[in-house]
Amino acid sequence: MKEATDYGSRLKALKQEQARLERKQAELLDKRRSEIGRLVEKLGLLEADDDALAGALLEFKEASAKSGDERLTRWRAAGASFRRKDANRKAAPSRGDNGVAQPDSDAARC
Repeated sequence: MKEATDYGSRLKALKQEQARLERKQAELLDKRRSEIGRLVEKLGLLEADDDALAGALLEFKEASAKSGDERLTRWRAAGASFRRKDANRKAAPSRGDNGVAQPDSDAARC
């Protein structure tokens, strides 16, 4: 009888864990959708034609299915460069001049 109780409690625990993992997966998918939306907005592509976006994504899907596709390598490099520039822009310290142009020392001598 104890074995059946142990089995039942283990089964219940597994079902709870499965439900937790399914919720977590749904949360991660929602987060990823939101991240992709922000990226598309940041790139200025929210107004892009759906067919063009679908075509680009289909090309990406094709390239990512092939190992060693040179397009994927180029795209990764371009994306990494874009993200670094964006991160540097966000992390740049604020200018102490409050946006007011300082006179050029060379121009002042003329």
